Amino acid sequence: MLKDSQFESAIVRCLDEYAPRGYITTDTSLIIRGWNRWLENRAGLPTQQVIGRPLFEVFPELAARQLDRLYQDALRGQVAVLANRFHKYLIKLPVAPEYGVNEMQQSAFIGPLVHDGEVVGTITSIDDVTDRVAHENELLVAREDADKANDAKDRFIAMLAHDLRTPLTAVVGWARVLHDRPADVKIVQKGAEVIERNVRVQLGLIEQVLDISRISSAKLELELESIDVREVLQTALESIEPIAQAKEIRVELDMTSEQRMASLDAKRFQQVIWNLVSNSLKFTPKGGAIRVSLKSASDAFHMIVADTGAGITAENLPHLFEPLWQAEESKHGGLGLGLAIVRNLVELHGGTVRAESPGAGLGAVFTVRIPWAGPHTRNNSAIQKART
Repeated sequence: MLKDSQFESAIVRCLDEYAPRGYITTDTSLIIRGWNRWLENRAGLPTQQVIGRPLFEVFPELAARQLDRLYQDALRGQVAVLANRFHKYLIKLPVAPEYGVNEMQQSAFIGPLVHDGEVVGTITSIDDVTDRVAHENELLVAREDADKANDAKDRFIAMLAHDLRTPLTAVVGWARVLHDRPADVKIVQKGAEVIERNVRVQLGLIEQVLDISRISSAKLELELESIDVREVLQTALESIEPIAQAKEIRVELDMTSEQRMASLDAKRFQQVIWNLVSNSLKFTPKGGAIRVSLKSASDAFHMIVADTGAGITAENLPHLFEPLWQAEESKHGGLGLGLAIVRNLVELHGGTVRAESPGAGLGAVFTVRIPWAGPHTRNNSAIQKART
């Protein structure tokens, strides 16, 4: 049968060799007497370099952070527990880079080492809680993202309801006028124009929502054909010109004279143009200008939309193409879907889109790059139909 001293020795050896946490023991002069394998491996300090040295000589930051008082308290028989939330760590130890922190996150226990009722030193245990902290941070970020998504959906529903109600109010109002004055030809003609215009606005809003739904459910179809990019660009800009003239904004077109065919869905590419130019019209003040350029490269074409509008801050640039996203300071309304649809349509064509801006009030530049040959591989997020 093991003697008590042998049993205690076995326990000490187990803690020294196999414990899943760090242990430091000191005498009453706070000279280190124990330093286990866990600490050797993580601190990179062999036991022979630590044993016999003063604790605050090996770790002077303990005194600098006023944690030395906890050891004085331990020599008086008191116990202290250090939580990661308040202290982050007891002693600096390295950590794997994937955790995204500079040092190991720790919880620690500092207490008296007692023999026969007398304090003979201190014992410190250190637990690595980095993984737990990282997981908690991930959950916190996920919660914040979920809250932001819910807020964005609430704003979207409110904005959609408002934008659908506004043209509907005009339609209902003019329907009553037509009911009351059916013989007035001018009123009937004007009413029909107003009703048609507002119904088209509603259809456009509904089509945007449907497009996002098709994209998210991987059911958006591309009907690819060989088309002249210049013709589609000119047609799209002609349809937007009346809006630009009403806002007194100049729209300039600069494109190559080279005729070259591209594999595109003409309707969807026209939608890309409309959304980008309409976005620039929204944020460009009266008297401003928008320049649309078409440039050719050997493997792709570039369409560039540059405006003299409100510009984009560096903080907002990464979020521009996110669905439902709008800058908090924006006063221009909209559903926050246009640029998200642009990105998805461009990517379905095998291309890329990027936004640049020197800053707020300095205008913005959107650059679309699409290969002449279109998407080279079948995209799982869309059903692409090739037409000859």
